[in-house]
Amino acid sequence: MDRGLKNSRPRYRKLGPDDWMERLIVGMLFAVSAMGIYVLTGALISAVAVGLLVGGVALAVVAML
Repeated sequence: MDRGLKNSRPRYRKLGPDDWMERLIVGMLFAVSAMGIYVLTGALISAVAVGLLVGGVALAVVAML
């Protein structure tokens, strides 16, 4: 028996339409980080870039859960 076939669950999953809590977490992390950077620096482009970075990392973490 091949042991690799026993745990054939995919490592990452896509967010489905019923995953509203995960979407809320990612959206809140994006908004809070973007607003914090904008308040601290006053630069809109940097705030959006950091917000997208934090949102992407949060999305990857949620996909691994």
